[in-house]
Amino acid sequence: TALPADAVDRAMLAAAAQLLGAGERLLEDSVAYAKQRAQYGRLIGSYQAIKHQLAEVRIALDFARPLVYGAALGEAPVSAAKLSASEAAYHASRVALQVHGAIGYTAELHLGLWLIRVPALVSAWGTPSYHRTRLAELLASA
Repeated sequence: TALPADAVDRAMLAAAAQLLGAGERLLEDSVAYAKQRAQYGRLIGSYQAIKHQLAEVRIALDFARPLVYGAALGEAPVSAAKLSASEAAYHASRVALQVHGAIGYTAELHLGLWLIRVPALVSAWGTPSYHRTRLAELLASA
């Protein structure tokens, strides 16, 4: 039997909220690591390239948050929330892996768990392509 549309939207919203939280955790861990890891006599967080990558993640998460909150209140399309949270969290996972380097794959850190969870949540309850199509249809009918 098919699930009611409302139940599917709630599942999409839950996945979006989890992605937003995962992205925040990845960013928090990456910033903390960049503040304590030294390379070539300098903290890696002092390098402009690292700062820019972390700032891009911060911006992506800050753009996704109001969409997730808006979808929870029924004021924004759930697909917009899922799409933006998916892209922000996936970007956060890629940057976190670059900031941490190979140590991100070790059992010492939980980064490896997030690197598995985020892609699974990105494709759960509709891939980004599905949500783009859904949003295009919504805009076309408006």
